Amino acid sequence: MLAIDADVLCNVGAYSNFPVTCGVEPLMALADLPGPYRVAEYRARARGLASNTCPMAPYRGVSRPVITAAMERLMDCAATRLGLDTLEIRRRNLITEFPHTSVTGVVHDPGSYREAMEAAARVVDIARFRARQQTARADGRWLGLGISVFAERTGPGTPAFAARRMVITPGFERVELVMDPSGSLEARIGSSPHGQGLKTTLAQLIADEIGIAPNEIRVVAGDTDRSPYGWGTFASRSLVIAGGACKLAAATLRDRLQAVAGQILEADASDIEIADGRAFVRGTDLGVEVQQLARAAYHQSHRFPVIAETGLSAVATYDPYGTFSNACHVAVVEVDLATGQVAIERFVVVEDAGRLINPMIVEGQIHGGVAQGIANALYEKVIYDERGNVLTGSLADYPVPTTAEIPSIEIHHLETLSEASVTGAKGVGEGGTIGAPAAVLNAVSDALAPFGIGIFEMPITPQRISQLLREAGFKAQ
Repeated sequence: MLAIDADVLCNVGAYSNFPVTCGVEPLMALADLPGPYRVAEYRARARGLASNTCPMAPYRGVSRPVITAAMERLMDCAATRLGLDTLEIRRRNLITEFPHTSVTGVVHDPGSYREAMEAAARVVDIARFRARQQTARADGRWLGLGISVFAERTGPGTPAFAARRMVITPGFERVELVMDPSGSLEARIGSSPHGQGLKTTLAQLIADEIGIAPNEIRVVAGDTDRSPYGWGTFASRSLVIAGGACKLAAATLRDRLQAVAGQILEADASDIEIADGRAFVRGTDLGVEVQQLARAAYHQSHRFPVIAETGLSAVATYDPYGTFSNACHVAVVEVDLATGQVAIERFVVVEDAGRLINPMIVEGQIHGGVAQGIANALYEKVIYDERGNVLTGSLADYPVPTTAEIPSIEIHHLETLSEASVTGAKGVGEGGTIGAPAAVLNAVSDALAPFGIGIFEMPITPQRISQLLREAGFKAQ
């Protein structure tokens, strides 16, 4: 791929939303369109168009579901025109050397863009699918397979947001840790959990760093009287940035506990290890419970001048550039030519979000994101009449998929550890929504390829498929 020439038009609605502004979608589309691919020359024009529709605010994925769909459809169309396999054209163009600075100046830290695609191809066994596809076509069944490879910029700090020149520059997160005389630990965070399991994961990070149990940690968020200033949950940032601040603060608090333990056990602090809630001298069975350390630090504070000013507390701020997670999605679909209905037979995800602090939570994020992306591809659309009235204003008119429409999602993990994240973890909250639409679009296009039909817009409704079939000269029996 030598060059990309792009013209981005984005309906931003009736007015701008503060503070991200109506420019957030066209701006991110402009900056991130090349995605996981190498490209030497790039020209893009991005415009936000005001209209008499609902104002646009950030949506899960922010522009990337659409630009990923554009790039992945482009890859498939180019492969067809050039007589190349869809995997081969991607192999030739995916970024494989890191760190990589994109043509727009964005730095990609180490990832597994090609490795994820190859792993997904092995899981699906594309050669076997192609043979089954040919047999199915002979029987009047129309199967299709679609691939989507993408990279997701996650956890951007103030260095990334400052480039946007908004009135407000978000980015950092601050964490305050305080251990009370009972040995219980309170973590006050500025980030805002909203059901994604953040408190659980942060407690795990802190517990692992200090050497205590997660159930000894209480995470406090959303309390303006007690929580430090923070920027909340967006941009797949919570674990990357709040988690990084937690790890740094926990490391400081562990040092202070080691100092107290060293004085109690008459050993050098550097020889103290803490694990399973107990501090002990390395190589011996001489030790003391963390609860006893906490009690002594408060009740016999005169013995520990090393923590006279700080007590058993620590504060840390983390403000990284950001890190890229990546994934490959593969969708297998069947299209009913008589009705235009699309059924998803199989959906495979091979993702790389760095170190998985809590695999169950990661997979929950992916499941939800993929379901949302499938909805984007097949079902959900805000429809207006000619006077600007919303016609899909309730769930009676706005189709949201149920468990009957969403297939079982197969998830496979890769782990590329990157120094761009102090925890080794990368963001994963938006990836499912980013990759799924493109995989479904490519799969439906593959199913309808014998009719010369390609899909280039969402949602792919039955009415739209039936219309394309009629235009192609197909007549249902």
